Amino acid sequence: ATRAAAISFRLFLAFFPAIIFVLSVLPHTPLETEAVMDALLLLFPGDTVSLFEQTVADLLGKTQGALLSVGFVLTLYYASSSVHAVLSGFNESALLDQKGNPWLIRIWSMFLLVLLVVLLGVAVLLIGFSGDLLTWMSGRGWLPGESLKWFNLARWVGAVALIYSSVTLLYNVGHWDRLKWRTATPGAAMTTILMVLLSVGFSFFIAQLNTYNRLYGSLGTLMLALVWVNANSAVLLLGFELDASIEKARREAREKFSGSGV
Repeated sequence: ATRAAAISFRLFLAFFPAIIFVLSVLPHTPLETEAVMDALLLLFPGDTVSLFEQTVADLLGKTQGALLSVGFVLTLYYASSSVHAVLSGFNESALLDQKGNPWLIRIWSMFLLVLLVVLLGVAVLLIGFSGDLLTWMSGRGWLPGESLKWFNLARWVGAVALIYSSVTLLYNVGHWDRLKWRTATPGAAMTTILMVLLSVGFSFFIAQLNTYNRLYGSLGTLMLALVWVNANSAVLLLGFELDASIEKARREAREKFSGSGV
């Protein structure tokens, strides 16, 4: 719980500078405000979008050169710190026989940040914006209407696959005593599935609470976002612990087998 809280804090700190940076870039693109808001509603559960909806509208309304630079610096710092917090959380696992060097963890954090931005950035584009593109292509007759649902399914499968790849990447780097890089692990599969279920579950839960905003307002939305981030952080750690326990059992079995001289 403590490790999940530490990761959640770092992730939440990185969240708002990242939003500011991305939204400072968007006015330089042909995307409309309505399309961006629709994409955010797909990416975040329930009413969490209302937490920064007005800020989004303000930033999209005009270009912000200075804000773009400040947002980039803050995003780089806090995002690398959040990746560092994840790797440090992995490093504190009691199931690891070999711990990572603090300086090595910091270096890997910067390297992983670049890879994760690419992987998760493509996933965000697939979830948030490719649907409008497919609808537009279908309306132009460039995409057969009957195949639209299959392309929509493919974009969600692709997004989930990219999230799975990101989790696998983190687990492989965080497992310092692993001798072999694994492209598929039970922990990564479990984590990806639980993250998707958490987002769907939170969205459904909030949709059922008609009096939610009247009772709590923006404070309740902030609480919801924190709970969601914390739950995902706990799931991320849980999946790593599962992989670490399996790896430890394999290592002990090999040592026992080689020690018996068989």
